[in-house]
Amino acid sequence: MNTVLRAATAATIATLAMGVVHAQEVYVLGGTLGAGIGAAYPFNSWAGVHADVEGFGLSHSFNVSGGQYEGHLSLKQGGLYLDLFPFSSSGFRVTGGALFNGDEITAHAVPNADGNYKIGNDYVPAIGAAPSATARFPGVMPYLGVGYGHKPVSKGFGFMCDLGVAYGRPHVSYFVPAVYSQLTTQANIDQEQQNITNQVEKYRWYPVVQLGVTYRF
Repeated sequence: MNTVLRAATAATIATLAMGVVHAQEVYVLGGTLGAGIGAAYPFNSWAGVHADVEGFGLSHSFNVSGGQYEGHLSLKQGGLYLDLFPFSSSGFRVTGGALFNGDEITAHAVPNADGNYKIGNDYVPAIGAAPSATARFPGVMPYLGVGYGHKPVSKGFGFMCDLGVAYGRPHVSYFVPAVYSQLTTQANIDQEQQNITNQVEKYRWYPVVQLGVTYRF
């Protein structure tokens, strides 16, 4: 997967470079995928491609079946997209493509008011390093959506937006220090991993809302 991700990243960068070298369109954007830059290259009046890279980081506390966690979301990705413009007089488009990403959520358990960690249906005293979890999204996620912009109409500044969804089922790793395995059962450890998996699985259909400003040369 690392090889695929490196190749996809290289392709994304190459497409960005192509857009700049051929002096078509460049843009800045931000939204649920983070903030970044991109370039668009038209084939004709009804089809084109665009590519962008973006990133974002956010720390946030959340609850998993009564247990508290401190987490950090890291978005690092690029995208390659095909744009189809069904109406000759409009910048409305249908867009499909792929996200190539290293999106990751890391989190560690936080003791409750009694100084205990919740593992599955059990509570254990916080006497060592905290249990932790990592959720990683697939390196390649398909995308489908609609949007506006990137159509070769006129030079100068313009506007673009995207509204769609990317799909990718995250993989969860849950680590419990050895001291706690002596204080609870494997069934509770497995249950806590499943609880975390259920929580992040809600985002396997990842909503994409992006807004940006374009400049066409």
